[in-house]
Order: sequence, then C-alpha cells, then structure tokens
Amino acid sequence: MTNRRLAPLLLLLAGCGFFSKSAPPKLYSLDRIAGAAVAPSATLPIGIDGVELPPGIDRRELVVRQPDHRLEVRSAEQWSAPFKSLVLHTVAFDLAARLPVGMVILPGESKPATMRSIDVAFEELAALSDRTVVADARWVLHEPGRPDVAHRDRIVVNVASLDAAQIATGISQALAGLADRMAAQ
Repeated sequence: MTNRRLAPLLLLLAGCGFFSKSAPPKLYSLDRIAGAAVAPSATLPIGIDGVELPPGIDRRELVVRQPDHRLEVRSAEQWSAPFKSLVLHTVAFDLAARLPVGMVILPGESKPATMRSIDVAFEELAALSDRTVVADARWVLHEPGRPDVAHRDRIVVNVASLDAAQIATGISQALAGLADRMAAQ
C-alpha cells in the first residue's frame, strides 16, 4: 500500500481511539462526618483492631450490587486507596470525633499495654441498585478482664442517585452511623 492509501486508514484508527490512551480513573474517598460527643463509660482507650469486608467489595473499583447476585464493577471510578484502609480510617476517625481526645487509638499510633479493642466484620457495605447504601456489620468489643461483647448493626442510607459521589457520601454516612452506635456502647 502506498502512503496515500494508508493515511485514511490511520485517520480512521486514530478517530476510533486506537492510538489514544484511556482516561485515568476518577478517584473517590470517604469523608469523616461529625457526630454528637459521647461521655465514655470506661476509662481505657479503645482502638479498632481489624476490619473485614465482604468478598467482591474489597477492591479499588466502586461496586454496586445488582439484583440476582450480580456486581457492577466500575473500573473508571475507583477508591483513592485500598477500600479496607479507607473504611478502617473513616470508622476510627469518626469514633475519635465522638469520644474525648485521647480515648481512641488511631491507626498508626502506638498501642498502650492495656486498652479495649473492636473487631468489625461487614456482612454488607455497598451501594444497592435501589439507591440505598447498606452497612451491615457485626462488631465485637474486647475489654481486658471482661467477656467479649458482640453487636450487630444494620444501617441503610438513601442516596439521590448511584453516581460515584453519591455512593461515597452514602458509605461515609453509614460508617458515621456505625461510629455513633459504637460510641454509645
């Protein structure tokens, strides 16, 4: 083929995006949401030891649960960090905002020899196709010298739409609701 014959083919391929790079993903984060301060019933500091997320949800891409057990994975819309880390930090800082200064051991801080701890396992933490965000969590409070106390909370937040910003806001609100319930205990 001559250059004259190749030129239209190259223009057609370039117009179809063959030579162009795909757009970088849009990144989203979770927000801390202020809540009412609570007077603690214990004097020992508390920290969140672990967070477990449901399989399929613990990923960089935003996910919307669809009917019939399907997941809509949005590769062009991603969390700004690993989702598990975002959830851990958001819950910890939301809890710290509700309790007196120094009562919550934040991620990365050194842990005192004696403290209370919380382990959180989410059965669900996702946007659903009906424009709700659901946080269904089981959490266990461990306190030295006392039996573990298990809790289960289900928080449902309505969102205006299933766009990524609304999903991030809904998850932030659900996690703040969970922190409210933890602080109350």
